[in-house]
Amino acid sequence: MKKILIVEDDASLLKAYQEMFKPEEFRIVGATTGQEGLTLVSSEKPDVILLDIMLPGGMNGFDVLEQLESNPLTKNIPVIVLTNLDSEEKVAKTIGARYYIVKANTTKDQIVKLVGNCLGS
Repeated sequence: MKKILIVEDDASLLKAYQEMFKPEEFRIVGATTGQEGLTLVSSEKPDVILLDIMLPGGMNGFDVLEQLESNPLTKNIPVIVLTNLDSEEKVAKTIGARYYIVKANTTKDQIVKLVGNCLGS
C-alpha cells in the first residue's frame, strides 16, 4: 500500500486531505510541524509528501524541503507543496518540489491526480 505523508498545521485541512485519499486506499500519515514531518519521513518512509509552507515551530516548509533534498535517503521522494502563497512557486521548485499547488485554486480531484502522477499510476 502506498503511503502519503501530509505536513499541514491546519487540523481541519489535514483531516480533509486524509478523507479525500481514503477511496484511493493510500495509507496516510499526518504531521502538524516541520520537525514532526521530518521525523515521520525517517520512520514511515512515505512514497509522496504533501507539504504546507507556513508551519509553526520555527521550521517552515522550505526548511523541510531543503532538508529532504540534502539527504540522499529522502531526496527522491516526490514533494507536492500545498500552500496559499501564490508567489513562492519558483523558490519551491528550485529547492526541489515536484508540484506547487495554491490550495484556494485547486480541487481535491486535482490533488489526488497529482499524487497519482507522482506514484506513476
